[in-house]
Amino acid sequence: MSARRILFLNNQGLGAIGGGVSILRALTADLARDHDVVLATEDPPGGAGFAEHQLPRFAPPRGGAWRFKPWLKARHLLRALDPALVRWADVVVALDPHFAPALAAARPRRLIHLSLSCATRQEWFGNPGSTAWWYAAQYALLERRLARQASAVVVASALHAREMARFAGLRGRPVQVFAPVFPVTAASTSPNWRRGLVAVGRITPVKNLPALIPLLRRLPETRLALVGEGDELAPLRRLAREAGIADRIDWVGAVDDPTPWIDRAALLLHPSRYESFGMVVQEAMRRGTVPVVFAQGRGRRNAAAELVTHGESGLLVDYDDPDATAAAIRALLDDPARLAAMSARARNVAAQRDRFDYAARFRDLLARLGQTA
Repeated sequence: MSARRILFLNNQGLGAIGGGVSILRALTADLARDHDVVLATEDPPGGAGFAEHQLPRFAPPRGGAWRFKPWLKARHLLRALDPALVRWADVVVALDPHFAPALAAARPRRLIHLSLSCATRQEWFGNPGSTAWWYAAQYALLERRLARQASAVVVASALHAREMARFAGLRGRPVQVFAPVFPVTAASTSPNWRRGLVAVGRITPVKNLPALIPLLRRLPETRLALVGEGDELAPLRRLAREAGIADRIDWVGAVDDPTPWIDRAALLLHPSRYESFGMVVQEAMRRGTVPVVFAQGRGRRNAAAELVTHGESGLLVDYDDPDATAAAIRALLDDPARLAAMSARARNVAAQRDRFDYAARFRDLLARLGQTA
């Protein structure tokens, strides 16, 4: 495939933390080896070795205008994104649906919507009360607008594809399912030396981390390493203090690489209500840390549950029932032989998924789009 000019558009830059940024970082690094790559975000340049263009940062609205925050941000990007930058590119890869109006105005030659999640559903499960209604409706419009323009849409899982078909108007249209797995260094820690629990993720409502507080109260012999940061950190700390368990939580904060904490833990706690894939679950499994994932059910849409076979490569639990979840965790921790067998099985299952080459599949997609240009 001949070299191309590829413009990536995202809300976060390469210095941010999270699964979506991990995908962006791995994909741009691979393509920049033989393509002319430019990344445009609201964050400062991250020193990636290719061109990074910083867009003016969006100022969140005040007062009652909060109801229209998604649409107002989209209007901001319509003014902020230089159409000449879009016209320069042979292919535009948009990760953020807020760019839909700007791309409709600039009319890129070829557009790939690399969807990190079905934003409509993520906002629905991640916001309380009327906020969920306001935001989900606007994201449905933005996602539909971006999907209509796209030559190809890439999602992370079969569940993600179903959600996009339902809420982004993609029913009947081909969608590319690329599991976001990338080469890593395997863990060396033996399961026999692992202790305690770990949770990794942004501290936001959709990740449902407050569900861990009543669970830890029922597991007085355990410690939790909490890796991540977010707007809900202060309320979560307050809940932990009120429950009398704050001293059993190691508040690690945001880190570039969470694997040292994953490697030291016996179990990964993953109570998220919405996931389009669950990269941290895959990461834990490949390193032999057994995942404890929120099972599918009312009030959640969790593709991470599809990565785990209950009782073999992890546990599927109901985090809304802390008594039952604590009992399942305690039984596993009290049975070292079963824990070691489940750890080995998790490694093997993750290794099978790791055979998928995300960057190679994306390159194949670029080549197909080039043939239809």
